[in-house]
Amino acid sequence: MLDILSKLIGPHRAVSVYAFFQTRGAFLAAAALIVAILLTLFFFGRGEEDHEHEAFLTLDVLSAVAVNGDLNKGAVVSVRLPNGHAISISTTDGPIANAITTTACVEKRVYVTSREARYRLKLPQHCAGQ
Repeated sequence: MLDILSKLIGPHRAVSVYAFFQTRGAFLAAAALIVAILLTLFFFGRGEEDHEHEAFLTLDVLSAVAVNGDLNKGAVVSVRLPNGHAISISTTDGPIANAITTTACVEKRVYVTSREARYRLKLPQHCAGQ
């Protein structure tokens, strides 16, 4: 490699470039690889699919478990949907977790392209107008 560098950039510069790559070459290669991966994810990564708000639902709570035993850290709540299916929804928002009683306010979102429904726990004031 030193012979090739000396023919391209001269013998004195070739020794300096060779020594630089011997000491810092692995770091530069790793940094270039990380930058390439991040740029690929940024430009070609799948973004969040657009969704539409469909409704706020007041649903019966089947069970509620505090995250790490503390409702201020959130909860995992099982609710029964209007179609009869039961799902579990989690939240890490303390005020929402503390507002859950025998019923929970749930936002139903529908994704635009897939028409898949997703559910999120919300504060009870969102469902108060129903």
